[in-house]
Amino acid sequence: MFAPANQSAFNLTLDGVASDLKVYSFKGTEALSQPYCFDLELVGEQPDLDLESLLHRPVYLGFDDQDRGVHGLVHRVAQGDSGRRLTRYQISLVPQLAYLKHSSHQRIFQHLTVPQIVAQVLVGQGIQSDCFEFRLSGAYPKREYCVQFGETDLAFIQRLCAELGIHYHFQHSAERHLLVFGDDQTVFAQAEQPTPYSPGSGMVADAPAIKRFTVQLEARTTAVNLRDYDLRKPRLALESAVSDEHVPRLEEQGYPGCFSDRAHGKYLAQRGLERHRSDYRIAHGSGDETALLSGRFLQLSGHPREDWNDLWLVTHVTHEGQQPQVLEEAVTESAGGDLRQGYRNEFRAAPWDVIFRPAMPTQLRPSIAGYQNAVVTGPEGSEVHCDEYGRVKVQMAWDRSGEHNDHSSCWLRVASGWAHDRYGAVLIPRVGMEVLVGFVNGDMDMPVVVGCLPNAATPVPLDLPADKTRSIFRSQSSPGGGGYNELRIEDRQGAEEIYLRAQRDWTQDVLHDHRVNAGRAIQMGAGQSVVIDAGASVTIQAGGHSISISAAGIFSSIPIKLAGAAVPLVTGLPQSLLAPLSRVQVNSFKRSAPFCEECERCRNGQCEIA
Repeated sequence: MFAPANQSAFNLTLDGVASDLKVYSFKGTEALSQPYCFDLELVGEQPDLDLESLLHRPVYLGFDDQDRGVHGLVHRVAQGDSGRRLTRYQISLVPQLAYLKHSSHQRIFQHLTVPQIVAQVLVGQGIQSDCFEFRLSGAYPKREYCVQFGETDLAFIQRLCAELGIHYHFQHSAERHLLVFGDDQTVFAQAEQPTPYSPGSGMVADAPAIKRFTVQLEARTTAVNLRDYDLRKPRLALESAVSDEHVPRLEEQGYPGCFSDRAHGKYLAQRGLERHRSDYRIAHGSGDETALLSGRFLQLSGHPREDWNDLWLVTHVTHEGQQPQVLEEAVTESAGGDLRQGYRNEFRAAPWDVIFRPAMPTQLRPSIAGYQNAVVTGPEGSEVHCDEYGRVKVQMAWDRSGEHNDHSSCWLRVASGWAHDRYGAVLIPRVGMEVLVGFVNGDMDMPVVVGCLPNAATPVPLDLPADKTRSIFRSQSSPGGGGYNELRIEDRQGAEEIYLRAQRDWTQDVLHDHRVNAGRAIQMGAGQSVVIDAGASVTIQAGGHSISISAAGIFSSIPIKLAGAAVPLVTGLPQSLLAPLSRVQVNSFKRSAPFCEECERCRNGQCEIA
């Protein structure tokens, strides 16, 4: 297993750098669906290497002479102590994907699948399409709206993949590392050959072996139930559930489940259950097999428990190596550390037939507490833009990619003070209005407009603070503006007023009675004409007299005078159009009290109002 004492077992290749750097020691951890990181201690004869020129360079660390190792980029470099001839250097080796933890964005993705979103993020950060692959067997629907907000690009990718059960691992060569996304076991590399189980005896083995191998089982969730709501199908109970045969029944309930049909909900629930069961049975081991990398199968052999001599998927490995023979002289007073020579590892593995699903991030999707500013948008030249549900589109204040058009966001529901089946209140925010956007359950993928806000560019329709006692509702004619309808209430002491303005027509539709009472006067004016239309009769009363118009004719309680003179009698008409008023009627007019002409008690002089 080990190289001769005077030879180096580990080799280092720094792309584009001519140096005599040798690997003294290294330690690194890599796992499925996680970027790896290796810390290397190097020694070389040059005491003045240009450190900055090493940063970000491709580097390959070989574990042996059989092309087993890891490839990455120099993420960190440091220079240590110098001896008489050798100088120590430290570097950290990571995949290009790890750089995405230093980049964060606030942006919106629309009508894209999760693999398409992930690919767009990777390419945007300089990871070319030939450096990653999607080997997926499942079908992934497009997401209408997906927001990255307050997340690093790495956290965003890992969250999206974990939500759908997509895992990733790396495949290494001396020239590059390939990022591979998958959703089943077929994407993982098969074992080159069986690795024997050989418990540590203190002796150096002739061939790589597994020194320690233990298996543990731990209670896990056994059922998943997801529920959701779709405004387009509000009466449909969106619920999907899956469970396995394990007992006791330990159920996880999730809402919202992020699905709009039960089939997709079942799919998500199944993947959620597989995620919980991924580490129900886990093996822990250690050895010196350099072929052990996460995302590869281990073929165990020679274990006394026969059912363990099977394929195991390696999910996590910690690699460690040291070759003190490169220290031809002491660099410092003490080399320090454990000088044991060679390579060793510790690993975790799962049964080959247990589908691996990445764990959900410890910090779930960012929750937006509170509200955010946005501006209503629409197609070029439009003033009002909505769909059949009264939803609008907006440009979020933080969105650098939006173009202030009808593609700036998904459709946002607009909160109303009252809404039900064909009745309620409807106020559609118009293009250019500033609105306040809230988020259902704090979920950034579920925005809703909760109100409108004035600003310096779109001020209120009042002269404030001079008009501070006024309340107003004013609309605007569309398209083109130039007119408005208005309801204004003035509450200033001594000038109280309710003002109603119609830009064009004002129509009132009263299905029963309409009463108007004024304490002093009622005035009506028209630019052209006033038409009063009654189906049966019209009566005008004033000063104890009345005029009535009905199908029978026009009747007046007294003779009608024009310019102070009685109207000449028309031939054929009675001299008096109406009978003389009774005493009760006259007294009632004087008191402005009601009377009844047909009441028998009135005729007998016994009516209570007489």
